[in-house]
Amino acid sequence: KKSLPEKKYLAQASTSSESQTNEKKVQEYEKIIREAQERLKSPSNLTEENEKTQARKIVGGTDDASPIVPFPTGKKPEITTSKEELTRTLREIKELLQLMSMESVPGSIPQEIAPIYRELVNLGMSKRLTAELIHIVMQTIEPTLLKEPRIFKERLILELRKRITTTGGISILSGTTRWVVFCGPTGVGKTTTLAKISAYYAIHEKVKVALASTDTYRIAATEQLKIYSQIIGLPLKIIEDKKSAWTALNELSGYDIVFMDTAGNSPFNTNQIRELKEILSVIKPYETILVLSAHTPLEDLRYAVAGFSSLNPTALCFSKLDETRRYGAMVSLILELGLPVSYITYGQNVPDDFSVATSAGIVQLLLEGKPYRG
Repeated sequence: KKSLPEKKYLAQASTSSESQTNEKKVQEYEKIIREAQERLKSPSNLTEENEKTQARKIVGGTDDASPIVPFPTGKKPEITTSKEELTRTLREIKELLQLMSMESVPGSIPQEIAPIYRELVNLGMSKRLTAELIHIVMQTIEPTLLKEPRIFKERLILELRKRITTTGGISILSGTTRWVVFCGPTGVGKTTTLAKISAYYAIHEKVKVALASTDTYRIAATEQLKIYSQIIGLPLKIIEDKKSAWTALNELSGYDIVFMDTAGNSPFNTNQIRELKEILSVIKPYETILVLSAHTPLEDLRYAVAGFSSLNPTALCFSKLDETRRYGAMVSLILELGLPVSYITYGQNVPDDFSVATSAGIVQLLLEGKPYRG
């Protein structure tokens, strides 16, 4: 048996003309979803409403009539519109909406370029940013080349590379101690990322490196970094407050670079972020790198950036590139923020499995769907 939303959906599909646009269909299906959601808010009313309707049919249609039910007592009739049916139908229509939304191309984009738009959106790019990039390229390219998708895509790649900025890695200044702070949400791999980069500078760049950590919230949180520091042979200072920050600042003044780990924070935990900000006011870091996971949805990436914005991050680092094959959300965030990218990481091996970010490498990552190394 078909649910009410299914019937409405099928009826609408049969009467829609071929010329009807996807946008209009989306609006109609959204209306069906809203109606179904209203019914789901009070699923118990479905049974009561059905029984009252049956009773009114038997005794003449008045609401005051006794609920005489025309079927054997002890077994209730099958309700044609159940909560499960509505939920299933709602899910199916939402999936259809998502598909139609992805396939829908803005009318201002030429038909020859539409496949490029769909490709980028399917890779996870923001639809708004994708359309914006395409329109920018359309304004700078010869009109005759709009019918050449291959050439247009090459120009689009150049535009993407131009808009993505990178730091080129952390620079060292002789005679100056530079503090580099890694901050970000929980579980993005800040400690492992810090260990990889600090080991690289200590072993390959032959500079004096020290470690520091403010992560005193998790049980045995500093033990992981302590193990890394012992293996690499680097000093480690634990910072709990502004006073201990001053002490660490003085004791590590003879080092070229100090990498500081921080506790993973929820972007909504303003108290914990405020405490970290007080410590940073003493440290005055050379760089504050916001570490984010590459497989995080774009909306959640935006929440993370907003939550850590009070720390004034100077660069981005994307971790866990080996755990996804769609990098559109990452690239969209880079374009939205305008912050440079410092490093990308793609594994657990220390001191390997990280690279200095390049704009060409990030675009290649987006289009080919696999991490580049170096």
